[in-house]
Amino acid sequence: MKVGSILKKITYSSVFLAGIPAILVMLFLPPLGTKYRLQVEPVDKIYSGSFYVDLNSDTISEIVRSGKGVPYFHILVMDNDMRVYDQWNLQDSIDLDMSDFFFGNFDHDRYKEIYIFTYKDDSLFLNINEFFDPEGIKSDHIYITKISVVNKKITSIVWPAGFFDTNSDGKDELFFSIQTGFGLEPRRLYSYDIVHKELKSSQLTGVICQWPKMYDSDGDGRPEIFGLMGASGNYKTWVPFSDWSTWLMVFDDNLRFKFQPVEFPGLTNLLEINSYTNGGFKGYVVSHNTGSADTTVFKPRIMFYSLKGKKIRERLFSDLGLNTFTHMVVLKSRNTDRIYLLGTELLELNDQLVVINKVKSPFNSYFSYYILDIDFDGEDELLLYSVSEEKLVVYNAALQKIVETKLKGTDQIFRFSHYSSKNYENKIFLNAGGGYGYFLKLKKNNYYYLGYLAYPGIYLLFFVFIILIKRINTLQVVQKESLNRRLVTLQLQGIKSQLDPHFTFNTLNSIASLIYLEDRELAYDYMNKFTQLLRGLINDADRIYRSLGEELEFVTTYLELEKLRFGDKFNYEIIIGENVSQREQVPKLVLHTFAENAIKHGIMSRTEGGILKIRAEKDKDYLILSIEDNGIGRERAEGQSTSTGKGLRLTGEFYDILNQINKKPIRHFIIDLHNEKEDSVGTRVEVWVPVED
Repeated sequence: MKVGSILKKITYSSVFLAGIPAILVMLFLPPLGTKYRLQVEPVDKIYSGSFYVDLNSDTISEIVRSGKGVPYFHILVMDNDMRVYDQWNLQDSIDLDMSDFFFGNFDHDRYKEIYIFTYKDDSLFLNINEFFDPEGIKSDHIYITKISVVNKKITSIVWPAGFFDTNSDGKDELFFSIQTGFGLEPRRLYSYDIVHKELKSSQLTGVICQWPKMYDSDGDGRPEIFGLMGASGNYKTWVPFSDWSTWLMVFDDNLRFKFQPVEFPGLTNLLEINSYTNGGFKGYVVSHNTGSADTTVFKPRIMFYSLKGKKIRERLFSDLGLNTFTHMVVLKSRNTDRIYLLGTELLELNDQLVVINKVKSPFNSYFSYYILDIDFDGEDELLLYSVSEEKLVVYNAALQKIVETKLKGTDQIFRFSHYSSKNYENKIFLNAGGGYGYFLKLKKNNYYYLGYLAYPGIYLLFFVFIILIKRINTLQVVQKESLNRRLVTLQLQGIKSQLDPHFTFNTLNSIASLIYLEDRELAYDYMNKFTQLLRGLINDADRIYRSLGEELEFVTTYLELEKLRFGDKFNYEIIIGENVSQREQVPKLVLHTFAENAIKHGIMSRTEGGILKIRAEKDKDYLILSIEDNGIGRERAEGQSTSTGKGLRLTGEFYDILNQINKKPIRHFIIDLHNEKEDSVGTRVEVWVPVED
């Protein structure tokens, strides 16, 4: 056997054909299950201000919780078994919507401090407690600044930024920003020197800096400060850097601008600013969103800026297929920073702002995002949560979904903290607000690789499917051949039925009569048309369709023969519509069969004045052919005719078989015509032939 024949046999075998789609599915379909499983343990009773943190570096976390007693607000510190170490009473009020408590280690010893901002009337105070260090700092009621109060409601929010030793005394300063709505003061960045009790602030600006971040963007060992900059438009008096625009601002650790702020005009603009490092490039990646109806403002986009505030490149969100509010996230991975845009799709961009990875959003509603090392491997993961869908989804840095789970939460900001037990078990504690709390533990799925056993099953399914397809295809081929044979048989039967013996005999008698009367020219003309008719039948014996022009030519020849036989006993008229092309394909003998039937059974029973009208018209995707006579009608003709109607039965069966092949059916109707007295005045046959536009 030749090599080519062997290869052909292998290629067309079911075993080989099933392997191709099965391999493609195996490549693109993830295994049944995931490598990780998120263990979610609901906590029965959660206080709004509850955190887990290791305050004394013993690898076991303590519980820190705020509350309201009589008359003081307080902070409790407890062990894992809910036993109280001590209670810190505060003389001022706590509002966790204004400021959460947070933790730091400004003196770099083994003990962390608890920080919380409190207020009294319109004054803001800082409180610090190095809880487990007997000689550690404990400072209450440190005055910071005046804050905004509207209708006895605090409208200022304090955002912690981080710690850094600006004056090189070995102790860090605390950095934070204050956001104020419906008032100008305070809208600043601050640093507080805990040792020397000195407060510094940036210059007054109209804009608001939310979620401030401290990061060494230029690699000089000192951090830059930046965040989410908003244009709220709620302070109309002129101040530097009005909040009727938003501004790209980056501060150094002395709270001075690193470069002249860049303006983005328009109300409700938001700028998300992140540092970005990739290879030799260091700078900032900035996303711009707007909720304004003002069409003159900048369209939402993502941009790169240098360390000196010079724009390097930009790209519109709409060019990336993002047309709704879009979050920007930068993950600091070991190798390089990675940029993500989170909207209707989750996109990863490179430093040329080209999409290099894309997945569909797991939500059909608004969602919030968090960056957290949920599996404690030193690499941050991306957590997305939708309140309306009550769904939490975790992605790794490659935008691969790690896990998805259902849990209830609120639309407030989630609070995550690290829980470590005395048994050295590590979990994430999620305070989801509204009394909802959970312990989250990402565990490896030991049964993950068993999912691959499903792939041989996928191959077997394709194998069985292809065998079935082959069987079905074989049956269809056999059925089609059977139809073709029936069509050929009907063609031959149709040809025989058209030139019935009576017609042929009468035609030959007419020719003989003309020869006897020595009208040789007329006899020759008759014989020539008869021969032309026979030639047309024989030449088209193997055709099912022919053009409308060819069909009209054939039926005209036939009608001329009948005119020579019967003289002026009948006349005919052929009408072609203006939008009808004679190149349209119609079934062979579609006109002749019904024209012959009209003359034989309708018109010839009249004494004189017979008229046969043939029309061709176009109606959308159908060609309408009508054959109308003014004969005696079908009812009277049935009583006088000895015909078996075999020709019409063959025509009907012919169309039925064609309709099994055609996309649209051929339809034909026989309509009896009557006058006002309900007397029969003829018959009209309509044949609707589908045509392609």
